[in-house]
Amino acid sequence: MRASSRLVRNCTLGLLLTSLIPAGLLVADHFNPPDLHRAEQVALLVQACDHTLLDGHTSRDGFWRLPVESQEVDPTYITLLMMTEDHRFDSHPGVDLQALARAIWQLAQRGHIVSGGSTLAMQTSRLLTPHRHTWGGKLRDILRALQLEWRFGRRGVLNLYLTLAPEGTNIEGIRAAFLLYFGHEPSHLTPTEAAFLVTLPRRPAALRPDRHPDALLNAAHRTLQRATLRPVAWPTPDTRGVPHDAPELAGHFLSAGRNGVVVTTLDARLQRKARQVLASHPAPLRGTFAALIVDHERQIVAWVGGAEHKAPGNAIDAVLAPRSPGSTLKPFVYGMAFEKGWMTPHTRVRDSRLAIGGYAPKDFDHAFRGEATVSEALQLSLNVPAIQALERVGPPRFMDRLSACGVRLRLPENPDGTQSTPSLAIVLGGAGISLYELTMLYAALDHDGHVAPLHREPTGLKSAGPTSEAVLLSSRANADIRTILRGTAPPAGVASWEGVAFKTGTSYGNRDGWAMASTPQATVGVWAGRSDGTASPGLTGRDTAGPVLAVLLSLLSSSPHTSAPRASAQPHRAIAVLSPALRTLQQRQAPQIIFPRNHSEIESRSSEGTMLPVGLEGSGGHPPYRWYINGIPLDVPPGAQPSWTPDAPGFAHITLADAQNAHATIDIRIR
Repeated sequence: MRASSRLVRNCTLGLLLTSLIPAGLLVADHFNPPDLHRAEQVALLVQACDHTLLDGHTSRDGFWRLPVESQEVDPTYITLLMMTEDHRFDSHPGVDLQALARAIWQLAQRGHIVSGGSTLAMQTSRLLTPHRHTWGGKLRDILRALQLEWRFGRRGVLNLYLTLAPEGTNIEGIRAAFLLYFGHEPSHLTPTEAAFLVTLPRRPAALRPDRHPDALLNAAHRTLQRATLRPVAWPTPDTRGVPHDAPELAGHFLSAGRNGVVVTTLDARLQRKARQVLASHPAPLRGTFAALIVDHERQIVAWVGGAEHKAPGNAIDAVLAPRSPGSTLKPFVYGMAFEKGWMTPHTRVRDSRLAIGGYAPKDFDHAFRGEATVSEALQLSLNVPAIQALERVGPPRFMDRLSACGVRLRLPENPDGTQSTPSLAIVLGGAGISLYELTMLYAALDHDGHVAPLHREPTGLKSAGPTSEAVLLSSRANADIRTILRGTAPPAGVASWEGVAFKTGTSYGNRDGWAMASTPQATVGVWAGRSDGTASPGLTGRDTAGPVLAVLLSLLSSSPHTSAPRASAQPHRAIAVLSPALRTLQQRQAPQIIFPRNHSEIESRSSEGTMLPVGLEGSGGHPPYRWYINGIPLDVPPGAQPSWTPDAPGFAHITLADAQNAHATIDIRIR
């Protein structure tokens, strides 16, 4: 009876202990959880489409560290790791009592450490919270190792070790190490590569491959000998570190909170060559270049936001910064006018002085060409015909069409901070657009007039079918514009480039120079200028950005990403007979006084007090003109520029009459 009660009491005590111990572990784990802060801080590596490393950024604590799962690692490495560091990993609870007892016995016998007793779980504990080698630290590692195994299991502990193992310099974890040293993921490796990275964490400072390569080689050889593995060929670890060939994209990914390995659509060769080309072409007044190259699938294969960049995020990315586009929007204005039947490539337009609503543009060289076809006007980038085309399309309608294609023009602000309304000036650069958006538009020229987003990361588009596209121009109008631009003269020094639709642009004050090219293989855009918007005398799209674009185009011939052209739209065919309304663009019937402007005040006195002549300029109607000042005819010699010298300050009424007696009048004040 007494034995029976003792048995019941012992069983009850055992059950109580077995329930209290897990409860105690739960309480201890709750109030003292493992610190996973280091394991959760991840670096960023940016790769090209072929997984070539282009750029990257360390984790917040300054390490090249990437998470990895044990099932993503070649079994050769796992086997060698267990044989070297913890061959009873699958049988102990995080602490190998047998190994600890052996290590303590050897220490007592010889007075120094002969072999370690640390398991992978104990090493992981120390990697999570680094500390000095002390008996107290060893005890904490033992307790924490038990906790890690209990909380995460053996696979979870192994994953933490694979993420945190020191691999020399500031590289941690085997995934980062394999990518940086050997250029590939740890899923497939050789025994010698595995031996390098199994051995290195044992003495990461003494075996650094960049400082002690021979020591690492000898230690790795011994690791293979102990595992009875024979080396096939000893690789040479790449110790050059992370390149900075795509700093703008790395900066964008960081700003978006991205980390880990990001595979992009960039072509490694084109990206590096493009950066070299831009760096070797200095822009005026310490300016810079930006370039974007897009392949026939609208995938970005090169992105250079400024050749002066030295690290991610250190400067403005000129690919995305809105700038004045100069004349680069003219092709799309003409294309929309073609769609509506208001003009054709063969319609004759007059390039002469013209004022529309008080806006009187001049050509880039301040000269006028007289009569020309629309094709010639676009190829020569004449301003007045483009203004006449936009007047018919309508600035708001033009902006809405671009907006529907995902391109938003930024209008300047009024003095009171409100946004200005769309005006005719947008076709000459009076609105902001980015190189990214402009390249989207030019890519449409060899995609039947359709606009679609550009991609910097693979999207599986080739297998998923066509993406959603917006119609920028009809097929007929797009073919006309493409044909006209293919007839534009190439930059100086380039004999010819067949199949290249080419356009340049220069913003007001020489602040921005553009060169855009669309081919069946790729679309290339180049911007030149200063990031702060300062004017650069001598900077033009044709002479500054054009030669750089020509060099970039020459790089495309051997690129595998630009070798499969998309079927182009039907080319333009000359129209033999045009209706009378389309043979010549109708001019304004009434004459216009271009200068002076109505209700303007003009200073017309010299420093000596004498009155100075006021130049007069008219346009439209039917020349020859007759000028009247306050009703009195002005005597203008044949062939002379009309001018009038006031008698005294005051108000004046000026009249311009043409050959058909149509007239225009203005009132000005002379001071």
